[in-house]
Amino acid sequence: MRLYILLWLLLLAGCGASTGVREPAALDREEDTIAGLLARAETAAGVEAALLRLDAGERLLAEGRLSEAEQIAEAAMPAPPELEVRLILLRSRISLAADDGATAMARLREIGVPGRSADYFVDYYQLLGDINSVLEQPRQAIGAWAEVSGLRDGAGGEDVRRKIWATLEALSGRELEEMAASSTSYELRGWIELARVVDSGQYSIPRQLESLVSWRRSWEQHSAARQLPEQLRQLEAAWAERPRHIALILPLREAAGAAIQQGFLAGYYEALAVSREVPRISLFDSSGAADILPIYERAVTAGADLIVGPLFKDLVNQLLEAGELPTPTLALNYTDADPLPGDGRLFQFALAPEDEIDAIIDLAWQAGHRNAAAIYPANDVFLRLQNIFAERWQARGGSFVSRAAYLGAGDFTDVVKSVLDIDASEARLQRLLDVLPRSNVAFTPRRRRDIDFIFLMANPQVGRQIKPALDFYFADDLPVFALPSIYDGSDNPDLNRDLEGIIFADAPLMWLDLDVPLASGGTERRLQAMGIDSFRLYPRLQQFLRRQVTSLRGATGELHMEESRRIHRRLTPGRFENGVAAPLAEPGD
Repeated sequence: MRLYILLWLLLLAGCGASTGVREPAALDREEDTIAGLLARAETAAGVEAALLRLDAGERLLAEGRLSEAEQIAEAAMPAPPELEVRLILLRSRISLAADDGATAMARLREIGVPGRSADYFVDYYQLLGDINSVLEQPRQAIGAWAEVSGLRDGAGGEDVRRKIWATLEALSGRELEEMAASSTSYELRGWIELARVVDSGQYSIPRQLESLVSWRRSWEQHSAARQLPEQLRQLEAAWAERPRHIALILPLREAAGAAIQQGFLAGYYEALAVSREVPRISLFDSSGAADILPIYERAVTAGADLIVGPLFKDLVNQLLEAGELPTPTLALNYTDADPLPGDGRLFQFALAPEDEIDAIIDLAWQAGHRNAAAIYPANDVFLRLQNIFAERWQARGGSFVSRAAYLGAGDFTDVVKSVLDIDASEARLQRLLDVLPRSNVAFTPRRRRDIDFIFLMANPQVGRQIKPALDFYFADDLPVFALPSIYDGSDNPDLNRDLEGIIFADAPLMWLDLDVPLASGGTERRLQAMGIDSFRLYPRLQQFLRRQVTSLRGATGELHMEESRRIHRRLTPGRFENGVAAPLAEPGD
């Protein structure tokens, strides 16, 4: 045996020293490159050539070289029967990587739906879910991923579970109910029930933690029971690091501050009904304050580990200018300057009209409108908002074709005639009369036909005059989209009949009844909603920052946070019907 080993070592040494002979390892490395695979494919035939090209195409796709991958996939066609499915999957993935979901789906449908025994079962359903996600069909995507979420382990399984949970989080409660009613798969139904229990307790982390324990007992064989999505695994840590002492800085002697305080305390008692573990609240009055820093320092000295407030923009600007804050702070307005992204301590939450404008733009665009006109008050504030609307609408791809400003109350005939170009039609009549020998010419004025909808900034009193004037001047078929100021919270069918059909977007609290006493007035109710949400956000700020949650269904709207730590809201669409404001069942209604 020793002699055999010695002879073998001598043979290896001799081969290594020979000139003109490559080492086997070096040969393998060269042939294993993409270029090497393609070179070998040129001299191979049949299944071997197709297999080499498929290997090269999959590597090109992994490197993001999509056009080259597509060329190699085409060169491999038609594939031998045993490689046909693999080639179709490759071509579908290439289309998906190019953001062409329709082509990716068409290519995937070239193969039949596999049974669980098929080798490509997992790849097929994972790809089907990815394509449906790109095509903005979240329910179908979840259904496809759920087929394989219990069959994958390691990083691949974690990726599927992450996709399922992120997509489930974006669905509304009604959508989850509809999915639950139609699902027959144990895996899919378990995911839906998990989302429902987490969604129902989103205002209370203790309730969510209790619900998770109960869910795991009921679904112990489910893949998510073996390993929860990362966001849910972090819930206990998020609750453990929650603020224990909140300082609320508000102008308590002013109507706005008092309304926010009432909402904040409503959120506090809502949490208290679920768990005795609620934070201590300290109130600091900022009424008439020109300098916020002394009040802020008193709140810090009092031991607060979260400060909510101040309310007014100039005071919030002072906090930003002060530099790094000693305590996490949820300001109740936006600063004039954008904060830098990063792990800072200043969060900003506001009832910003920019969010309301974005909601109108989304509604109008989803309805298929492309040409906008605007009617707005003639002052600098609303001129700025009109300019914001025009810029964002045009950035979406729409056209801004007409606008008219009004001063105060009174007769809005001239304003409506101007925005619809009726005055130009009447001017044409006058020119015609000037050259004709008679004055009794039959005439019907015409409005411009390139307007798809009117964007209206007005209060209810003004709106009740403008909408009938639009109808009178042949624009009764034009949709009118308004800011929430069009609704004052009162449901008076006789009074609001002149607002019929106007679409707007508002805080969900304007339509919801809570188990706490709140005022019914519009402006005050919206501020109370802001107070409720500022409390609900207190244990969630760090979760938002770490992307453990991406949205929170709030009283002011669906809340989400930018990298700059500004919290924005998506409002609920509504419409006046028979003189009563009601939420739309679907955004496109």
